[in-house]
Amino acid sequence: NFKKYNKAIDYYSIILSTIDKNSLIYADVLYRRGGSYERIGEYKKSDTDLLNSLEIRPDHAYTMNYLAYSWLERNYKIDEAIKILEKAYKKKENDPYITDSVGWGYYLIGDYKNSEKYLRKAVQLLPDDPIANDHYGDVLWQLNRKLQAKYFWQSVLDLEETDKNMKKKIKHKLLNGLNNI
Repeated sequence: NFKKYNKAIDYYSIILSTIDKNSLIYADVLYRRGGSYERIGEYKKSDTDLLNSLEIRPDHAYTMNYLAYSWLERNYKIDEAIKILEKAYKKKENDPYITDSVGWGYYLIGDYKNSEKYLRKAVQLLPDDPIANDHYGDVLWQLNRKLQAKYFWQSVLDLEETDKNMKKKIKHKLLNGLNNI
């Protein structure tokens, strides 16, 4: 939470050396260390930890979501990521983050109809989330519902959690749509 990912990785590694490799706690620490690796761009190490966590706890929806969304963000193994996300969604149908991830996966493969269904639900579940609103705006734009898209993009600018970089991208979208992003 303090964005000291390298230090967290060091501590997680120490903890991992002291606990049973088949325990649920081990899987949880792998999940957390994998997330820290992902945050600093160490994607191979992140994938390894998250996949190893899933070997111990194969039905953990949040680990599946973290791994698969990371793949979506890297444009890596998109079809496999969607399958993983669908499995996670079956476990946690009302989790807004997992719902958003499934919708974003469908968006990336051009299945805007399915994407809109999931992204709409994500926004309903978490109306103040900048990413969910941005994603929903993107799919609305692709469905030629441009006025609605601009409404959701504008709402992202009004949210406290929206960072400067995202605000810059949203302002570009409001002026140009999804052209030249």
